[in-house]
Amino acid sequence: MKRVFILVLFIAAVITSYNSKAAIALEGKFFDIVGDIAYGEECLQAWRIDEASMVAGKLLSIDPENPYVCFFVGEVRFYEGNYGESLSFLKRALQEPVIAQKGQEFYDFVDKIYQTAGKFQEVRTEHFIFRYNEEKDGILVSYALDALERAYHAIGSDLDYFPEEPVLVEVFPDAESFCTISTLTREEIETSGTVAICLFNRVIITSPRLQPRGYQWLDTLAHEYVHYVIMKKTYNRVPIWLHEGIAKYEEKRWLESGPPQLPVSLESLLAEAVEKDYFITFDQMHPSLAKLERKEDTALAFAEVFTVIDYLFKEGGYPLLAALFDAIKSGKSTEDAVQSVTGTPFDEFEKKWVQDLKQKDLRRIHGIQILPTKLQETSSLVNDVESVAEIEVKAARKYAVLGDLLRREGLNSGAIVEYEKAFEKANNISPQIQNKLAMAYIMDTQYTKAEEILKIALEYYPEYTTTYISLGELYRRKGEYNMAVEILSQANYINPFNPFIHRDLASLYSKLNRKEDAELELQRLMTLTQ
Repeated sequence: MKRVFILVLFIAAVITSYNSKAAIALEGKFFDIVGDIAYGEECLQAWRIDEASMVAGKLLSIDPENPYVCFFVGEVRFYEGNYGESLSFLKRALQEPVIAQKGQEFYDFVDKIYQTAGKFQEVRTEHFIFRYNEEKDGILVSYALDALERAYHAIGSDLDYFPEEPVLVEVFPDAESFCTISTLTREEIETSGTVAICLFNRVIITSPRLQPRGYQWLDTLAHEYVHYVIMKKTYNRVPIWLHEGIAKYEEKRWLESGPPQLPVSLESLLAEAVEKDYFITFDQMHPSLAKLERKEDTALAFAEVFTVIDYLFKEGGYPLLAALFDAIKSGKSTEDAVQSVTGTPFDEFEKKWVQDLKQKDLRRIHGIQILPTKLQETSSLVNDVESVAEIEVKAARKYAVLGDLLRREGLNSGAIVEYEKAFEKANNISPQIQNKLAMAYIMDTQYTKAEEILKIALEYYPEYTTTYISLGELYRRKGEYNMAVEILSQANYINPFNPFIHRDLASLYSKLNRKEDAELELQRLMTLTQ
């Protein structure tokens, strides 16, 4: 939805009524308000919300009944996350016919969001305001706040920026409400894999409950928080390629301290792009990667911009990135800012980056795929029938079904044979088949082969929760309880709604005599199964 700019409306109304004696008498007041609203709108565009809020306070003290003032204040309250107050001011503003003609769309937009957000519970920490639907998503709170606080310190240190005001974070509980606030269509979301966005002065994510196995939502929270930091630090002047590159580069910094690594699936896409000389240009990435038409193109764009940041980082580390942002904030174009911090004209910089990219020893993994995104409220459990249905190739699916039947009868050796056939027939490397085959090996006590398969599956598809659960079961059977706890804890970072994870963790913690941890997992299990 396009932002509503009331400045034009206000000026039009003034001009329309300018010949009236009342308008002439109030000429100075009118144009003082015009100037303040213009400045306030600039502040909203630049994510300087505190300044916009001061403008709103000043305008209310000057002319609290002015409908144009009310509309602007309604905008500010929306950006502050105060939906009820926003609607109150907007409703008063809509009494003015000129505003009603153009402003009803914005009112309806805020009102529709409020139907969901008005039911949110709120937890405040020193640096964050976390809102969520308590009935559905209460289990997320402790995980989210821990990750966000870690991100605040790690990313703040990297990019030399710590927001002074608490950062608003909202978890939207269903696809429809996320489509509304993200301003994206469902098709755009599922094609691009967009499950979160930084918009309207806040971090917005979908609940991991909306995908059968969850998603790497804590990394995603950190990713969107990076966007927030960039918006604030640069007054919203950074182009999308640089935004997404930094966010992708930094998204695991809340958990990992080492140099970031490009995921294998993205590395493989990049290797293919180099072979075919097919790239997504910076211009094609604008205005959003979510607008690209294929999920593979979106993933390739992420891979490209990650390597751009990696190239910049090797030129001068985090000080160079911070200097780049400062140059952009000061008013330089991105191209001039890149040149000022690297000493290289932007066109030449691009050529050097591509040359560096082509010299990398990128791995091309034939058959690896970008897993689909489907936003739907689902059960936290995925059974064998659903897993088989996800296997795209019919012949592979047939052998997988036979394997399932044999495994249920305890005929694990026979199941292994059928799963191997399924794996050969599949056109893509299927994490579903990998897990089925590994579990058959586990049941057949062939632990070494099972571990080998699962570690490859984890490397190729780190977002696939079932692999963590399978590995946890393997380590439990081997008596390696600490390893099992570590891997299942990572599963919780992706899908905390799966009760099996909490059940198994509670059992493992008990074996390790970690009573408090066991009790916490049992509480989470009860929350999910009540």
